[in-house]
Amino acid sequence: MKVQNIVQNTVMESKSERFFQYAKQVALSTPGKLLLAVTGMISLVSIRLLTRAQESNEKRNLTGRWLVTGTRLNPLPGQPPTFLQLYTYFEDGNSLQDDNISGIRSTGHGHWERTGHQQFTGSFVFFTFDAARNYTGTVRPTSTITLSEDGSEYHADSVTEVYDVSGNLLRTLRVSGVGHRL
Repeated sequence: MKVQNIVQNTVMESKSERFFQYAKQVALSTPGKLLLAVTGMISLVSIRLLTRAQESNEKRNLTGRWLVTGTRLNPLPGQPPTFLQLYTYFEDGNSLQDDNISGIRSTGHGHWERTGHQQFTGSFVFFTFDAARNYTGTVRPTSTITLSEDGSEYHADSVTEVYDVSGNLLRTLRVSGVGHRL
């Protein structure tokens, strides 16, 4: 058995030695050098193209910070029709939101996900408080978002549900938004 293994190992070593000798001869020949040069150039071009594709894909999702101008489609009496919002969309699908609406509220916490080409949905929830800082309920906006082709802005249509302390739906508002990447 040992003799057979030794013979097999010797044959394998001999074959691999011949292969490497042949590969060395091919690599040192003129056509072999040309083949290695072309292979190297293709590798460099491929790396550059993959890097560009990755950069392009990063701009084609919501990840990052956005300044959004929101427009209330059915404002309550006394509410200004437009307001500003800051959104941060994280790569893991979580998001944070804040705005310049008067009133005491918490930061919005939520999530987002891709639903199609340049299409996303996002939702978040925040707490509301009265002037004495007593809890008055929650607000839950849900948005359908369409990202521009270059990824620098988006349009969002949102339905915002306002709940009281007991979780009863008080009203539903509609908001349209235009966001610009910061």
